[in-house]
Amino acid sequence: MDVKTLSEALRREKASPYLQEIGRDFYTEARRLFQQMLSDCRRTGDLSQLSTRLAELDNIKKMINDIYETRERKIVSSALYYVKSGEDVEAENLTAEEEALLREIITTLKTGRERVLSGFEGQMDESGTHAEAPQEECGRRGEVNFVTVRILRDIPSLVGVDGRIYGEFRAEDVVTLPEPNARILVKRGDAELILVNSR
Repeated sequence: MDVKTLSEALRREKASPYLQEIGRDFYTEARRLFQQMLSDCRRTGDLSQLSTRLAELDNIKKMINDIYETRERKIVSSALYYVKSGEDVEAENLTAEEEALLREIITTLKTGRERVLSGFEGQMDESGTHAEAPQEECGRRGEVNFVTVRILRDIPSLVGVDGRIYGEFRAEDVVTLPEPNARILVKRGDAELILVNSR
């Protein structure tokens, strides 16, 4: 791995809403590159060269951080999708560390969901006895609830919990999004809620 490889990986990651293929051992190789350049800096006796090498080292650190944070946002969106859909995790385009992170997030979300929503599984029938929960609920079981929001500031495209790509968005756009994604935008102050509906 070299600086050019890092730069290209960052460019591709920022240009796409989907996780890009960077190699299963990407972070291990990036760490090796960083440590090698750090060692070179320590061996440099020329102060003018040292300043240049330190700047390069700082640039590498920033690129690796940007790559991780860009992919981290996509991984969180993927975790929400897997929790909602119940589908098996696909490790394609994930590094070893990212796959472990994704599975940990999914486990945490599932645990929280079960803890909060436990006790809402059934209802009383007309005779007053317990009945099974209906197969059809608001938004229908197995489908995603949608809400309509007004966008308050320009924001990039995002991956919905239903796996679809939404955006880019401009301030004052009125759009319909999966509820979990919309709630995040509202919480961040990027949008305001207009209408709750379902599909």
